[in-house]
Amino acid sequence: MTGKDHIEGAGGWLLVYLVGSIPVLLFYSMGLSGWFFEYPAILMAAIFLALAAPLWLLVRKYPSAPGWNVAALWTGSILMTLRMAYGALFDGILEGWPRPHSGALLGELAIFPGIILFSLAWAIVWTQYFRRSARIRNTFL
Repeated sequence: MTGKDHIEGAGGWLLVYLVGSIPVLLFYSMGLSGWFFEYPAILMAAIFLALAAPLWLLVRKYPSAPGWNVAALWTGSILMTLRMAYGALFDGILEGWPRPHSGALLGELAIFPGIILFSLAWAIVWTQYFRRSARIRNTFL
């Protein structure tokens, strides 16, 4: 088979996903490492490597790579959503800080929906790609 129906390998939108995922995963790893400690580099690197491992599976053309990437997309998205909610509601309170006044809380909350919506949109768009793409089907199935 030749032509557009038999495209395979790391090209097209799959290449966009691979390259575009790096900054997203770096952002996730920074946010998630700050959830537990004061952004230690080792924890940030470990989280990044864990979230980026499915990308390596794609490059190596492991048959299970699409499923692992979908799982990583939703894991990152859900954890970032929880991180944003935790940060807005509990971060300072658990450390003995006074409860933020409504103006400060509204300021923090203004950016959170954008991060959450981006995270969810990223997961939805790429999940659909992994489920419907001829390139994915030809490369991994």
